[in-house]
Amino acid sequence: MSNPRRMLPVIVVISGLGVMSFSIVAPALPDLATALDVSRGSIGLVQGAVATPGIVLAVVIGYLADRYGRRQVILASLIIFGVAGTACFFARDFWLLVGLRAVQGMGTSGLLSLGAVIIGDAFEGPERQWAIGIEFAGITGMTLIAPVLGGALAEVSAFLPFLVFALALPMIPFIRILPGKPEGTVEAPWRHLGDMVSEMRTSGRFVSFVGLLPFSFIVMLCFVGFGFTTTPLFLERVFEVGPSGRGFIQATASVGSSIAAISSARVVRSLGRTTMLTAAIALSAVGFAVVGIAPGLPIVALGLFLFGLGIGSVFPVVQVFLTEAASGTYRGAAIGTWVSSIRTGQTVGPVIGTRFADSLGERETFGIGAAILAIAALVWIPIRAMAESRSRTRKGRPSGTASRR
Repeated sequence: MSNPRRMLPVIVVISGLGVMSFSIVAPALPDLATALDVSRGSIGLVQGAVATPGIVLAVVIGYLADRYGRRQVILASLIIFGVAGTACFFARDFWLLVGLRAVQGMGTSGLLSLGAVIIGDAFEGPERQWAIGIEFAGITGMTLIAPVLGGALAEVSAFLPFLVFALALPMIPFIRILPGKPEGTVEAPWRHLGDMVSEMRTSGRFVSFVGLLPFSFIVMLCFVGFGFTTTPLFLERVFEVGPSGRGFIQATASVGSSIAAISSARVVRSLGRTTMLTAAIALSAVGFAVVGIAPGLPIVALGLFLFGLGIGSVFPVVQVFLTEAASGTYRGAAIGTWVSSIRTGQTVGPVIGTRFADSLGERETFGIGAAILAIAALVWIPIRAMAESRSRTRKGRPSGTASRR
């Protein structure tokens, strides 16, 4: 395998391209609704459609990466992402655009799933937490740049941001540095997933793994549905901010996320994973509450920054646990299963966010998001404690039959 640190920039760029499928389009949503002659409540489908394929395909992609190799799946993902995403520029029919975004989402699923898988393969111990933090900082860096760029392009045409997706294609030669197939025999799909579960049960990590799925769904629903999707509608309707301004203000959340992601390894050492996750979700709830009551744009930016700090602290910690939950033979399937849960949140979130904003108002929608995150922070403590207790109990039992390989 190549030097892991040499691979990290390629992993960061690939993951950043994946998240760009959401962030670069967000500032243009109000203008797309006007150009396509659809309601503001419907335009969220343009964001939700790109996440929908991942609900099912993320697990399939993880399995294919385990069986045929990480590099091969990333190659196919880059091609689908770049071609379908660029084709969106030419779509002037709403449902055609939604369909092309769904095709693009097939590629997005691979780009966003496999970065953490490769890091889990290549890094060990504290370096793994550091590498995950760097990857997530790169992702949030893209969410910092992309809304600004998308807003500037949307000043010219609401469809112009889609042309940026063509940047995925020049990345193809650089993926040669990435690893191919991991060691170990990969069985048929259902057998492979069954073996993964058996391995997790033996190691005592299965209960915690399952618990992270609904937790991640809720966080991602709020992140994409109320953060990425509702914010530009809020800025346009309440403060009459144009596309470029919306991009700059929305990027303040990414500044907070980048700071938190880079610091995640140090904070985990000080607080521990459980305390950090609880505090991070609570901070995100505070951020949404601040946005909901903000009298002016500086307070909106402050609230988004606080929300970004919270989100940037959550996902690096979750991803490190996931890379440890399964061995390299099953890591693609494990992370793919988790990605399915967050893709569900990314699909449902924009639809819920825009519907709430259209019927209740944007301020009320942020209040709902704050309440959801606050409840998640409160229930996470006893649920996590129960999961850890179950894990310790299982670990103390005789392991029985080892998982099949």
